[in-house]
Amino acid sequence: MTTQQIHTEIEQFFNAYCLAYNQQDSQSVARLFARPSGIAQQGKYTHFSSPDATAKNMHELCQWYAEQGFLQASFKINHLFLQGSQHAIADIDWQIERKQQAPWLFHTTYNLIKTSQGWLILLCTAYEESFT
Repeated sequence: MTTQQIHTEIEQFFNAYCLAYNQQDSQSVARLFARPSGIAQQGKYTHFSSPDATAKNMHELCQWYAEQGFLQASFKINHLFLQGSQHAIADIDWQIERKQQAPWLFHTTYNLIKTSQGWLILLCTAYEESFT
């Protein structure tokens, strides 16, 4: 597989990830995480040891987004660091549009692994969050 093909696959992965959030489909979001996996943000780490733990967290996150006036998410891949053909680190700029409020702007770095199911998230780290 060429580097360009891997880049294309990863961009398609994030398109699916963003679409799942835009549809507020927490089950689809959760299926894009490896088992185990985790999220680091604001100095805390949340470990997902099972599919149920991931699904519960994503459900709560989608509910919280809805309560905050979520309209849609969009992203831009800033950097993509390939680590062979089965591992990568992606640094993403996110923008969350909200009803009658300024958008949220933040960055997230994703450690990815390619499995028989395709690309999955091992760890995401949210940083430089600007919730105005």
